[in-house]
Amino acid sequence: MVADLLHYMNEEVEKLVTAGKLSQALGENLSKLEAGTVCLHKSWGVGRVASWDLLGDSMTIDFKGKPGHPMKLEFAAKSLEALSEDHILAQWISDPEALTAAAIDDPVAFAKNVLNSYGGSMTLDAWDDVVKGKIIPEAKFRSWWDGAKREMRKVRSFVVPSKRNLPLELRAEDVSPSEAMLSEFREVLDAKSKLKGLDAILKDLDAFEDPSQLHAIVGETNTAIDMNLRIAPAASLELLLARDEFIDKLDGAELGDGMQLKDLILSEEARLPDILRGMAASRQRQVYRAFPDAFGDQWIEKIFDLLQHAGPRGVMEVTRFMVDNDKGDVLMDHLRTGLQQRTLSSDLIAWICKERKRTATEVFGPEICPAIINSLERDHYADRIAKSTRLHDLMSSDKELIPDLLAEADVNQVRNFARRVKSSPVFEELNRGSLLAKVIKLYPDVQELVSGKQSGKDIEPQKMEGLVVSWESLKARQEALENLIHKEIPENSKEIQIAREYGDLKENAEYKAAKEMQAVLMRRQAEMEAEISGARGTDFAGADTSVVGIGTKVDFVEVGGGEPEAYTILGAWDTDTDKGIISYLSAAGMALLGKAVGVEVSLPTEDGGSREVKITEISAYITEATV
Repeated sequence: MVADLLHYMNEEVEKLVTAGKLSQALGENLSKLEAGTVCLHKSWGVGRVASWDLLGDSMTIDFKGKPGHPMKLEFAAKSLEALSEDHILAQWISDPEALTAAAIDDPVAFAKNVLNSYGGSMTLDAWDDVVKGKIIPEAKFRSWWDGAKREMRKVRSFVVPSKRNLPLELRAEDVSPSEAMLSEFREVLDAKSKLKGLDAILKDLDAFEDPSQLHAIVGETNTAIDMNLRIAPAASLELLLARDEFIDKLDGAELGDGMQLKDLILSEEARLPDILRGMAASRQRQVYRAFPDAFGDQWIEKIFDLLQHAGPRGVMEVTRFMVDNDKGDVLMDHLRTGLQQRTLSSDLIAWICKERKRTATEVFGPEICPAIINSLERDHYADRIAKSTRLHDLMSSDKELIPDLLAEADVNQVRNFARRVKSSPVFEELNRGSLLAKVIKLYPDVQELVSGKQSGKDIEPQKMEGLVVSWESLKARQEALENLIHKEIPENSKEIQIAREYGDLKENAEYKAAKEMQAVLMRRQAEMEAEISGARGTDFAGADTSVVGIGTKVDFVEVGGGEPEAYTILGAWDTDTDKGIISYLSAAGMALLGKAVGVEVSLPTEDGGSREVKITEISAYITEATV
């Protein structure tokens, strides 16, 4: 009966073609849409042909969510695509629960099933259209897809793209693992993808029965390095390091005319800190080992220049490299000088604190306290929040750091440290209180300083709500906040969206970096808003000159003789050492506040010590506009 019906339908379709009502192609397509056939419509999705009505020139389709939908035969022939029963969408409409279970249980077999339905290749957008929200619920899709990609990458027959504009592919089953790796390496041009392909080959060299077929890879890698060095220096450097490792492991392989590591280091010297910051520790180590070859007798000087900007991972690797190469004494001398001159980065000071009972024992002590606060404030006022965060967090999280810092401190060092912690804007109230509590526990006498009730020569500091700032610096800080809110944060949001499209968020370095920067920007916005909301602008007019205060110029000479000097003490955000302008929150400013003419004051020096000066005159600050 069914066969007779199909024969009759085909005859009727043939009549429509013969009569010119349907083209031959449409007629052939229509004849495939027999009752029970699964079909696909671009707008209405997947359905199954329910029945034909030849007399009424129509057929009925049960679309998913739209059953019993009639369509004219000619329109059906033009708009419907017949799917085979083993097509993934046919499987989905027949038994969706079973297909979802299969996708979760064996994502690799499922991926093969999908790709076979689409000729072995499809875009990631097409993949999402088929799988996301249909076979895998949308809420679970991201985590499932990340896991599925990891499993698929273990199978050489898959080509899982790193970017959304590249296709997801299934190679023929007879492709050997070695052929698959070579193909994957040669199909990409950018340095990051080349590196991924070369790393895969390095991990599986035994898969190549004839190693000579790999010799050409060196030349192809050299070309990729040259092509990508300007636009992707970090990936190009890593690719060069992988190439050198490849040459070492492959007998008979030669560098040819490729760039050497020392040449790349020299050509990219200015960008080297940024290039190395995101690299794995093992590959950073390879670069540092090449410094003597690249810079000759100047290599120690060059590596110290890099150390200042190396980031936490780079600091750890450079210091380890120096110690391993019997340059530990040179390193300690460099750190000691940097602490005295207040030139060490926050990351370096954080490393000294972490290594205080190991490598950095001889440079750790109470003398480092002023350097810690100066570094935090320097980064804070320069908006380098990401850098200072690590040192800032270490101050709060390491319960033994404060006791270790002050273990051998004298009373003046303790009082100066407590004063700086109390007055510095880099600490939130909760953290400030916690730090001061640790100091008081060790030295109860500091309680008077912390509470503001001081005796003897000390004069109680001026009590003010919020920060006192100049109108000029307040306007500059407000403009910086506006730029942050309306430019930097929106640009970061775009970077996150672009990076998200690369897929595989757990292994997506661009996405992680953008999200980390988002946290930095959000924190920076919150801190700037808090500072600005609590800041009090002033033009410093009418300053009391009976004692040193905000808005005064103080002249002084060193006790025992010396040239006359002067400081002008202005707002929290006003510092210009060339003009002798210092913030009232600086160590020198705090030491001078409240002192009268004739009083001797102990001023901190750059080397961590102090000098005794005598105040000779106090006058009101005169702005350039009033001169």
